[in-house]
Amino acid sequence: MSSDAIRFQRIARYATWFCVGIIIILSLLPGSARPHTGFAGKIEHMIAYAGTGAIAIAGYRLRQQRLMFWASVVSLSFLLEFLQQYVPGRGADILDAIVSSAGLSLGMLLSGAFLALIG
Repeated sequence: MSSDAIRFQRIARYATWFCVGIIIILSLLPGSARPHTGFAGKIEHMIAYAGTGAIAIAGYRLRQQRLMFWASVVSLSFLLEFLQQYVPGRGADILDAIVSSAGLSLGMLLSGAFLALIG
């Protein structure tokens, strides 16, 4: 792998975990402090997790790494939903975790397919 490819992969990994950190922060903010995009909450979940999954594919090339990332973030989505019941103005919704997990899966699948096509 060239040094440029290694550098790109490293940047993608940092960006992936930055996105995960943002998801954690936004998930645990009180309802009154959480920014809103104007989209429905489930759409926000889908987009945030799909984008994170898409970036992760660029950072993690091995199937085992991708599977571990996927399982970790799916678990995190359910944990965050559970924790939201303790955050003022928020509530736990299992469907949000399912949508988040679906978004992560979709982002990873589309990004993986794209990378496979280009090379």
